[in-house]
Amino acid sequence: MAVQYKSFRDRGVYIGFQGRAVEMLRCRSPRDPEFGDFEAIVPNFGGTDMGRVSNDLVMPFRDVPNWSDLIGRDKLLHERVSYSYSERQGHLDPITIRDMRLQADLEAGDERDKRLAENEISITRIDIQNAFLEILAMFGRKYAEIKGESQLRSVNRQVLMSLSDSNPADMLHLVRIIVGAVVSGASISRDELQGRLDTLADYAAPICSLVTEDSTRSVGFLSRQMRLLEQLREGVAEYCSVQRIEEVMEAGRVVVFNLDTFIEYTMERAHTIKAAVLDDRYYLNDKKYAGLLKLIRDERIKISFALDGWAGHATRWLSVGEDDVPARNAVLTFILRQMPAPPQELDDFVERKFGGHNPMSMRGRIVKEMHSWMDDSLDQEIYRRVMHVRTGVDPLADRMRPATPDLQRAIKRAISATS
Repeated sequence: MAVQYKSFRDRGVYIGFQGRAVEMLRCRSPRDPEFGDFEAIVPNFGGTDMGRVSNDLVMPFRDVPNWSDLIGRDKLLHERVSYSYSERQGHLDPITIRDMRLQADLEAGDERDKRLAENEISITRIDIQNAFLEILAMFGRKYAEIKGESQLRSVNRQVLMSLSDSNPADMLHLVRIIVGAVVSGASISRDELQGRLDTLADYAAPICSLVTEDSTRSVGFLSRQMRLLEQLREGVAEYCSVQRIEEVMEAGRVVVFNLDTFIEYTMERAHTIKAAVLDDRYYLNDKKYAGLLKLIRDERIKISFALDGWAGHATRWLSVGEDDVPARNAVLTFILRQMPAPPQELDDFVERKFGGHNPMSMRGRIVKEMHSWMDDSLDQEIYRRVMHVRTGVDPLADRMRPATPDLQRAIKRAISATS
């Protein structure tokens, strides 16, 4: 059936099944509330027509096991998502599904799945610690301009952690300067500041590097997903710039433009959060502060929808050799066919931001020229390479050193002692 997505929610959430037939499957709340079950979507099951209209296969989510065998971890994940329909009153978002996916990996995945899930959950805990420092430093940079504190203009998490290692006294002195500037500038008490830093770190942890504009994109799983998108965009643009096959160049332009629009949309949401977090008016009373937390929740979910499903495509691209032209072209074709479709709300953003129409209308023609619908042998090879890469080391691991509990305690004591 033909479906035109009106919103990210209408497009559904990437589930993350491992079986080949259901690998790209998405799930959404039913359009008819009387239906009483999630809907499963197999994107572009029959190709695309004019880019924004997808010939998707849509079925009741509960019927997926009857359409394709689900075993082990996939079967458990299906059961968890199905059960959540009544538990969450039909609500779906990528952050919730990610939590279910990690839990299914822990309980029913193979040893590699369990190891990766344990590592990801551990990093998520570290994110909250690092977000505390990032947000404190962001406040410091803001009030550096207001209070004329020149030593705060370039402060960030890395500076605080480096000082903690080399000269703890200097680190605590710098924290006291930051806290003094924030308390004075925002007209809140030290206790209020510490409590709100704890809460903001918890809320903003998944998107911290996006909000604080940390170019390493290392704090927050959604920040790291954004870095994968940026690497994909850079890689595809560079690859297609030296190609002489018109179809490859055109495919690359479509993929890069689509990536640009998703990235621009995501960063606008992050800038909205940053502006609100640094807006003193949100700290005047509990009601306004509750409004700030709601804004962060809402914008964070929008970011998760915009990034949803892209990480796998980036991993595919990064897993093939730079000189392996057939594999590069095969991955590019796969991305073109399966990349997340821009819903109407993203098209509206493109119109407002760029004053132009999303050229996804090129996509259907290019895909038909470059991909044989009857032969998936290349996809099998790419899948093998991707699964091999998944067992490797996170390239951002050296940037993920956490704020230690001792450092956290020292900073909180410095906040409490600030006069």
